[in-house]
Amino acid sequence: MNIESYGFNPTFLNGNDPAAGIPGRVTAVYQDRFEIFCDAGSGLARLKTGAYYDGRGETPTVGDFVLLNWQAGGESRILKTLPRRTYFARLDPSSSGHGEQAVAANFDYVFLVQALGHDFNPRRLERYLTLAWQSGAVPVVVLTKADTVEDCAPQLRSAELLARGAGVFAVSALTGYGLESLMDYLVPGKTIVFLGSSGVGKSSLVNALAEEEVMSTGHIREKDGRGRHTTTHRQLMLLKNGVLVIDTPGMRELGMWDVSEGLGQSFADVEEHLGRCKFSDCRHQSEPGCAIKEAIRRGELSLERWESYRKLQEEAQPAGNRARRKQQRQKEIAKAQRQQSSAPDYRQEPCRESFTCKVCGSLVTPEDAGSQHRNHCNCCLSSVHVDHLPGDRASLCGGVMDAIGVWVRKNGEWAIIHRCRDCGAFSSNRIAADDNPALLMSIAMKPLASPPFPLWQLSSGKAE
Repeated sequence: MNIESYGFNPTFLNGNDPAAGIPGRVTAVYQDRFEIFCDAGSGLARLKTGAYYDGRGETPTVGDFVLLNWQAGGESRILKTLPRRTYFARLDPSSSGHGEQAVAANFDYVFLVQALGHDFNPRRLERYLTLAWQSGAVPVVVLTKADTVEDCAPQLRSAELLARGAGVFAVSALTGYGLESLMDYLVPGKTIVFLGSSGVGKSSLVNALAEEEVMSTGHIREKDGRGRHTTTHRQLMLLKNGVLVIDTPGMRELGMWDVSEGLGQSFADVEEHLGRCKFSDCRHQSEPGCAIKEAIRRGELSLERWESYRKLQEEAQPAGNRARRKQQRQKEIAKAQRQQSSAPDYRQEPCRESFTCKVCGSLVTPEDAGSQHRNHCNCCLSSVHVDHLPGDRASLCGGVMDAIGVWVRKNGEWAIIHRCRDCGAFSSNRIAADDNPALLMSIAMKPLASPPFPLWQLSSGKAE
């Protein structure tokens, strides 16, 4: 067995003199020690202090090809990390948003593993797809535990819609269902990295593809159908069929790092609408001529998809950029407040303005409100997100707020719960004397129309 069987090609030297060290590959990482394989054998190695700790070299991760000073019977020294063909990294959870954590390198395929059933999470899959596309390798979505669900078609279709351009397969490591569809990726000398949350069946899938038990697996919990966490560190293994696999521990926190290209691939359906707005500096909130809001209105883009894109894009911003954006937003709020300094202060003064409802187009006047403040339409009960605190007019969102519920104050007065369509903020507003009574009752009765338990259980005196 030689280093070529571990996926090495002489072209990976990229002009480095082989006499400077023998090529090897990192197969596991244990804090400051690295398990390596080379033509001379396998063993442990440390970094050469002068070559790395001055910031000149990339600290190796699992899958990296390196140049070694081989020491038979002792710890070898890693002299240099060779250039990476593909690279998977995430935001380091311990860095407070300032650094990245290497996960794996030099792989050909990324198997994104989620279990069918309760563990299937479209938002988490979007995160994995974004990072996988960013790595430069080919993502493959593998939905495991097909034997535990009656019909996997709905979740399979959902994954296919999210993973445009990538293969999506439902499999069962227990019964062998669907495994033949993955055989095209099992090519000798190719490296596959397995990524997924704890207990989704990555180790069982590796064993099934290897046709032998190369990794320990945990028992399935009856409560949630998830397996026990069995992989404790990232490791690269050479299977009998010549395929190399990198198994990773389930990652509880998957933060974004540099994913500009990955977002473009994973959210191509979103980015095709960017740049089409009327204003080049459109924030896609309340500006007229916004292509994003128009696509959502026409049903070409779902609100959930857009919010997921914005969230991942925000996470991927370096900490310094996030701080500058926050500072800029505070300046915008201060500027808006200064511009309104000559206007009435609705925190202290009555609001007696008339307005046209953005939703139903009705003219709303203050005369019949029964109070000193009119803050929502009396016909459709919609409002507009202009306040942080009642009457301060400090919000720059400007999104439409839908009436989604009612609640009763201590004094018996009803209040409407509003939720902003754009930013998701909630607010509570007193009802007005001329509010649409039928619509108020409809909103109030909505929970009773869809109870969380069968109505027949009421006769037994309990609802389980």
